Parts: sequence; C-alpha cells; structure tokens
Amino acid sequence: MENEQRSIKPDQYPEKMREETTSLLNSTLNSIKEGILVVNLKGKIIFFNKKFLEIWNIPEEIICEKNDDKTIKYVLQQLKYPDKFIEKIDELYSDLSAESHDLIEFNDGRYIERYSQPLTINNIATGRVWSFLDITDKIIIKESLDKEKELFQILLDNIPDTIYFKDKNSKFIRVNKAQANTLGISDPKESVGKSDMDFFEIGHATDAYEDEQKIMQSKIPLIAKVENIRTAEGTYRWVTATKVPIIDNHGRCTGLVGISRDITSYKLTEEKLEKYSEELKGLNAAKDKLFSIIAHDLRSPFSSLLGLSEIVLDDFETLSRDEIKGYNIEIYNVLKNELTLLENLLNWSRLETGQMKLNRERINLYTKTESVISLLSVNAKLKDIDLLNETAKDIFISADPNMLHSVLQNLIANSIKFTNKGGLIKVNSENMRNDFIQITVSDNGIGMTKDQIKNLFGLTATSTRGTNDEKGTGLGLMICKEMVERHGGIISAKSETGKGTDISFTMPKAD
Repeated sequence: MENEQRSIKPDQYPEKMREETTSLLNSTLNSIKEGILVVNLKGKIIFFNKKFLEIWNIPEEIICEKNDDKTIKYVLQQLKYPDKFIEKIDELYSDLSAESHDLIEFNDGRYIERYSQPLTINNIATGRVWSFLDITDKIIIKESLDKEKELFQILLDNIPDTIYFKDKNSKFIRVNKAQANTLGISDPKESVGKSDMDFFEIGHATDAYEDEQKIMQSKIPLIAKVENIRTAEGTYRWVTATKVPIIDNHGRCTGLVGISRDITSYKLTEEKLEKYSEELKGLNAAKDKLFSIIAHDLRSPFSSLLGLSEIVLDDFETLSRDEIKGYNIEIYNVLKNELTLLENLLNWSRLETGQMKLNRERINLYTKTESVISLLSVNAKLKDIDLLNETAKDIFISADPNMLHSVLQNLIANSIKFTNKGGLIKVNSENMRNDFIQITVSDNGIGMTKDQIKNLFGLTATSTRGTNDEKGTGLGLMICKEMVERHGGIISAKSETGKGTDISFTMPKAD
C-alpha cells in the first residue's frame, strides 16, 4: 500500500524532478550566508534569496508585487539608494562580459562585499548574477588587528630596550630599532634570516646560541642574565638578557623572544658606590688610626715627660749634673719624637681635607737632598751612620718644595731609625724614560719581611721600634705615598731581612 502511494507514473518524472530540483535549489540558496540576486538582460529580477533581502533591507513585497515591471534599478531607486550604486549597474550592463568586485560601506557601519558576473547559457549572455556577503565582522577584526599591529610597531620602535624574535634555529625573525642599532644596521629588516654570528664576536655568539637552544629544548625561560657584550661600534656595555620560549597551541616550541636592557649606567653607578664604600672604609680606618694615635702615641709620651720633669723638679738639689743631663736628653728625645708625630698628623690631616695645595716649582734635586741630610745629620751622628748624597747635581724636578722636603725627610729619617750603628744610607737618582726622575733612599739596615712590605704604605701599617728603640707612628710612609701620587709619581720598596731596604719614588722632570 505504501509503495502504491509513492508510485509515480512514468510521464510524471520530468515535471516531478524539476519541482524537486527547484525546491532543493531554493532551499539551498536561502540557507547560504551570501545574498543572491539574478537578473535578466533587461535588469528584471528573476531570482533572489532571503539573505539578499536581509542584507539590503528590502521588503519582499517591493519585488514581488507586479514583478513584471520590477528591475534591480527600479528597486534601488524606490529605496533611494545613492546614484553611484545605480550607475554601477548601468556600467555593468554596457559590457555584458564584465565582472565586478567592490566593497560597499553602509551608513549603519556594515561592510558588504559585492560580486557580479555574467549569466550565460550555451555561451550566450542571458543576464547577470549578483552575490553579496556581509563582511562587517571580518573588517572589524582586521581593523582591530591592524590597530594592534600599529600599536605593537609603535611599542617596538620607541621602547629603549632591545627586542628580538628568533626561530628555532636562533635566526632573527624580527627586531626593533633598538636591537637594530645594537646590531649595527639601519633597517631592522636587514637582520631577518641572520644570527648572532653575523653581528657579534664568536665567543658571545656561541654562548648566546647554546643558551637559546637550551631554553627552547627545556621550554624554561632565562630571566635577567647579566652580560658584558661588545657592540657593533667596538665598545662594551652591560645588559640584562631575558629570553622566553614561544610555545604554540600544540605545546611545541617554535622560537623565542628576547629582551635586553642596557644597564651600563647602573653598573657604573654600582662601581662608584663600591668605590665610595671602599673610600668610606678607608676614612673610617683613618679615623680609627687617628684616634688610636691620639689616644696612645700622642698621650703616653706626655706621661713620660711629666714623670721626668717631676723627678728633675722634686730632686733637683740632690741630682748630679750627669743625672740632670741624662734626664734632659730623655726629655729632648721624647719632645723630638712628639714634634715629628705632630708634623705628620698635621700634614696628614691637611692632605685628607684638601688644605694642602700642590704648588710646583723648579727644584734642584741635589740641593734639596743636601738640605734634608744636613737637617738629619745630628740624628745620624748619634748612631755613627754615614749619609751620602749621590744624586746628580744637574737634575731639576717639578715639585712642591714642602712636599718634596717632607718625603725626603720621612724616608731618610726612617732609614736612620732602622739602621744599626756604623751603617750607611745613600740617596741616588736615575732618569726614567717617561720624563720622570726616580729617587732612591738605600740603607744597609735590618730590612723587612714580605708581609711588612705589603702593608708598608697603607693605614694597616704598624709602627716598629728602631735599632735604638726609637718609636714611630706608622703614618710617615702613608703620607709619603699620598704626596708622591699628588705629583703623578709612584712609590715602592725593596727589602730583605738583615740586608737593608731601598725605597724609591718618582717625580716629574722640570722643563
């Protein structure tokens, strides 16, 4: 029974198939997202789908009522569409083989992509087929992407940090202007396809490659690694390098992005702070040294002076001339040592506070050495020590006379202090290649150990008693070092225990 109801007579096949085909075609065309319009050669509308009406906001009755008289041109005129759209239709009908593709922007913000092409049957033009596609969302997304791209480019071009993207082979994909400057190129595009090997030293480039390959294999980023790199100009600078792997939606690493920040100025500031910290430690050590000297070396001798003076004052009537002389000699030696100490303290404080100015004069070295030896000759005679001036008589140096006198006096007095009776002290000179004169004070005294030489010119130098139990402060050689360096010279010592000491310093020649 069911089969009988479905049965169709043979003469009904063509008509039924046409109906079913037409129904299927209409259903399909009404379900697609494009608006479809078909017109004949006279512009008469022979087909349209629902999407066409929706896109153009055309009421169906405008087309369906008296359709014999309705053309696409008439419809657009009734809907008061702009003349430029209607003119476009006339242009297409003037050339039946022409194809058209344009974009229509509606006042409500929509964008419609329009296509038109000839409708041909057996290679004969019978009309035109129009299709319309609403691409508003696509345009909005494109505009949004273009805006983001523009903002991203502005960021890349203006951020001071260097930014670069690399593929999985560590070759540049994209760099910003700051990175291009670092690579020594004017156009960032010149870096594409190249690697660090093309721009940096082989050592740095190799290290960077190995780091990047590890990052991409492990997918673990490298954060703020401090590096000292050589720029394209040949200078070195400090940077912090951050490299992060790029992971796609499938969890695969496709490359990395790197950001480097120039921290050279911070490093220089850090070095300055470290230098200031060391200087502050030095100042604190100097302060402690000064307080130690004032508390002990300067105070204790006055106790001795008071004691000796009290003996002489209380027992003067009962003391013999020899005893009084002996006490006077002791008082003299204490006062002489205290005077040297006070002079050194005064010079040291003036140097530290910048009150001692460098006033250069043209000085005959031999004459100046003679005057210092003459001043210290009494000290030398007390220990039967010979003082010899072997400096050349025709050498002139450019120096502050007071500072030069203080240096020579400290060095020769030190040699006297640490030389045994019957010893020999010599002062000689030598021309250096760099327009400096080297002056050396040599003795055959008790000498020093390596540890003593190491700390000889610093604040950590300790005072050592001389061969006649002479006392000192340890300040003299430190003051000599500062005075010599004020002149651009250097001071050094050579010594061996039991074989004497040579202390040399340089001063610039006079013109």
